Amino acid sequence: MKQRNAGMGMRMMVTTVIFLVAASLQALGAPQQKDELFAGTEKFAQGAKSTTEVNLDKNMLAMANKSGDKGNKPGTDLMKKMDFVIVREYQYEKPGQYNLAEIEKFRKRLDNSGWSHMVKERSATESTDVCIKTDNGGEFSELVVIEAEPTELTFVHLKGHMSLDELIKAGGKYGVAPDDSKKAPALKKRDQ
Repeated sequence: MKQRNAGMGMRMMVTTVIFLVAASLQALGAPQQKDELFAGTEKFAQGAKSTTEVNLDKNMLAMANKSGDKGNKPGTDLMKKMDFVIVREYQYEKPGQYNLAEIEKFRKRLDNSGWSHMVKERSATESTDVCIKTDNGGEFSELVVIEAEPTELTFVHLKGHMSLDELIKAGGKYGVAPDDSKKAPALKKRDQ
């Protein structure tokens, strides 16, 4: 249960940061960032009541950094380190409107090429994967979240160079409960 709470705090931080960045850039018309890892997720839009796609490359993230709140140092520092941010979110009217087995194809892409699972959770109706790649300096070079709930499906892919502490600080700045962010360091110790 402790691992689940830490994973939830991490996912909340990442998702909050991503959506706030995306909201600040919505009017700018972000270019389509290519992401081979999530190529094909557009099939989940079929039958969805709503879809959200965020495609931010390094140039768009730099623009957000320049136009963002100057007092928001943790968030802007993190944006400077990012190469891209990709989010695909699909919401459905009722359970069973997407094939849960189809998600396995995307999970298998994380089974090699240096990916490590931080969180891998399964139940009869939900699943969560939080995977990372690290660089030689011990920082994250990529972070992926795949979360499947009965009426919501979310894919998140961050690429850049960031520490877990930077993600936690940025998440706290954007309203993630401090209790959640205190639990995440346990993941850092476990993965070192």
